[in-house]
Amino acid sequence: MEKFSIFNAEAVEEFRKEEKLQPFRVKQIFHEIFKNAQIDFKEMTTLSKDLREKLDQKFQIIPFELDSVHESAETTKFLFRLPDTNLIESVIMFHFHDIIEGSQEYENNLTTLIDGKKLNRLTLCISSQVGCPVGCIFCVTGKLGFSKNLSYEAIVSQVLYANHYLKNKLGKREDGTLYSIRNIVFMWMGEPLLNYDNVKKTVHTLLDQNGFSLSRRHVTISTSGIIPGIEKMTNDKLGVMLALSLHSPNQTLRQELIPTISKVYTLDLLMKAIDDYTAKTDQRMFYEYVMIKDKTDRPELAYELAELLKNRNAHLNLIPYNENPAIELEESSRNKIMNFKNILVEKWITVTVRDTLGRWIQWACGQLGYEKVKKGEKVIR
Repeated sequence: MEKFSIFNAEAVEEFRKEEKLQPFRVKQIFHEIFKNAQIDFKEMTTLSKDLREKLDQKFQIIPFELDSVHESAETTKFLFRLPDTNLIESVIMFHFHDIIEGSQEYENNLTTLIDGKKLNRLTLCISSQVGCPVGCIFCVTGKLGFSKNLSYEAIVSQVLYANHYLKNKLGKREDGTLYSIRNIVFMWMGEPLLNYDNVKKTVHTLLDQNGFSLSRRHVTISTSGIIPGIEKMTNDKLGVMLALSLHSPNQTLRQELIPTISKVYTLDLLMKAIDDYTAKTDQRMFYEYVMIKDKTDRPELAYELAELLKNRNAHLNLIPYNENPAIELEESSRNKIMNFKNILVEKWITVTVRDTLGRWIQWACGQLGYEKVKKGEKVIR
């Protein structure tokens, strides 16, 4: 018998009535899922054994299986297999800062030390689609093509699985709370604003006090420039952070880099939509700009970019291109990146050179799905 999702409100309510459960029992179940990072009913020892067995017979929490997990010092990548055999990925990024041995901070935070560094924050990049329809020329994921949008359950379960993993890996903090994801970025497989309804529903769960209880400023939706989605975010007042994968200060280069949507959502129209978003939400806009050798790293483009972002409430992230054998593009040199940055700084643009985690083992942005492309497997269409 096919199981219902535990997030199917109608099925849960019907089950509650059949079993004559008090409403607080349902809250208790979701407390176990969201607050105690439980993804197996059998492990929910705050519930009776009989109730756990009945829940396990009728419902499922996670709608996919773990295909593989790959760990490095900075990242953990999960490859999940959906019931239809499609694969999706999500990645935890571990952010550290150095502390001095013998310092008060060192003495007070022994359990948070990993290889002599203090764990600062945990970020999860999640997928919103199987494959991606946008087809940026520098992105391996785009070479896979597009299969389908992910359901709300499949998106939110990536966070549930990551928290369960962290509980088993790191245990509890000094204050007794579980280690958990505190930053979510919709920046992995797929274009989130092309799956707006399910992404919006996930955002509500991320922010809900009875869900993951995250801060709005710790949730970021990254888009390649889907204007209708930006307009929906503006009107719905989601309140989370919005990042635009800009990658070019002019229409000609942007159309070369993103030859699909940029023909429809031209740069002039896109910037008007962004201006409307920032005016109505009073939020700073984040811009992503990939640094590709001899293509996006030329000094004249830095001056052009500074002019485009002038008088806009903007923070620009320069992202070193993540090379891989599937695409014949190269990363800008460190000198060129810093020169590019210095031009922007001189023009009073707030800019950061982004750290890229997991790149050397093909786990970073733009490299997802690398294994399939490398093997020459049939791409999704």
